[in-house]
Amino acid sequence: MSSIPAIAQILVIFSLVVLATALKVHMGLAAALGGIALALWQGLGFSAVSGAIIDEIFNPDTLLLFTLMICIMAFSAAMKKSGAMDSFANAIGAIAPSKRLAMAIAPLLIGTLPMPGGAILSAPLVEAMDSDREHGSGTLSAANYWFRHNLELAWPLYPSFILTTSLAGISATRLISLNLYAAPILFALGLIFVLPPLRKNAGRKREALSGSVPYAKKLASSIRGIVPLALVLGLYAILYALWNHIAPWLKLSDSAATLIGRYLPILLGLAAGSAYIGLGPKGFSIFRGSVNAATLTLVAVIAGIRIFSALISAAGLAGTAATELSRAGIPTIAAVAIIPFIAGLVTGVGFGYVGLAFPIVLGLVPEGSAFPREAAIVLAGAFGYAGMMVSPLHVCMVVSAEHFKASLPNTIRRVALPLAIFIAIATSYALALSVALR
Repeated sequence: MSSIPAIAQILVIFSLVVLATALKVHMGLAAALGGIALALWQGLGFSAVSGAIIDEIFNPDTLLLFTLMICIMAFSAAMKKSGAMDSFANAIGAIAPSKRLAMAIAPLLIGTLPMPGGAILSAPLVEAMDSDREHGSGTLSAANYWFRHNLELAWPLYPSFILTTSLAGISATRLISLNLYAAPILFALGLIFVLPPLRKNAGRKREALSGSVPYAKKLASSIRGIVPLALVLGLYAILYALWNHIAPWLKLSDSAATLIGRYLPILLGLAAGSAYIGLGPKGFSIFRGSVNAATLTLVAVIAGIRIFSALISAAGLAGTAATELSRAGIPTIAAVAIIPFIAGLVTGVGFGYVGLAFPIVLGLVPEGSAFPREAAIVLAGAFGYAGMMVSPLHVCMVVSAEHFKASLPNTIRRVALPLAIFIAIATSYALALSVALR
């Protein structure tokens, strides 16, 4: 076991992974090699490392995630070929006051129904709304990624939200009220810093968005474009709610029930949306070639990320880093912020930072402590969210960057400043909340 602190090891390897991707090394390969390096650095043997890699690759959750990514890519390609993607983009554009707002609203709406790697579903919509490519690939990638996650802290369908209520023992309505501040602030910061207004040709482009097409024809076209995605999201919502209702009666293991609830509703929704497209004028031949080398490249990237996360978990790095902070005598309020941030950075997923960090955070702030527990939950959630959003392991960031051919460092750089401002606002809010709750 290395004497170098776990936090330092994590930061060194993270920096090398990000640097490697900037130098055009395949993200999946860079992440996998980084995970192997960290595991070996922590003293794991080659047999333990190879065993963890094999277990992760053949993990049902990983295989289902691969399947879901392939299905989403095929569905998105068919939406684009059939013209439905452009129609859906026009529908949102017709409602939104400007094309810029439409580009923000599209991923926000997709984000109301969270799914693994869901940014790949909203990416073609954002792209369709900027058909003239007024914005660079880095801006489009960051905008799709940013607005896709604006609701995460306060939306009750997110796994991280559900896990927070469970661990903290508070109601969903209470957690919504505590974190409701975040969504409008994140949306506003996104419009200011991630997707700033274009000064040049703004009036002309808005006119082009509205167009001179007769209203009835535009409405019919918009409906045709909305139906496939509405089928996907609508069926997903219905089946997800239905599964949560019937799962307790089936006496399944927690892991099996979670997997089914996470993947089956969205896969069936995608099947329904794909069937609608296939039964259209162009037939099912529209799916020909929708799974290609780019799809396999994306799957390989996700595989590398999963391997990295699995090896970090096998080495116990996140827990070790949290323990180091506690033993170093870091003030409680600082530990409440830093531990979730590191967990979010390490895991790249919401339920990851909640599951790893919140048991420690809640232990640091028991009921009746000087810093109120609910204020600590708000602070920990904000910092965990920020860590997740700048993590190169976040699948949504990777798939968004891959879609728009943008680099991960570029995407991270574009979201870093608004995240820093959000953290400052969230900290002030949590401190004010701590005073009000005493």
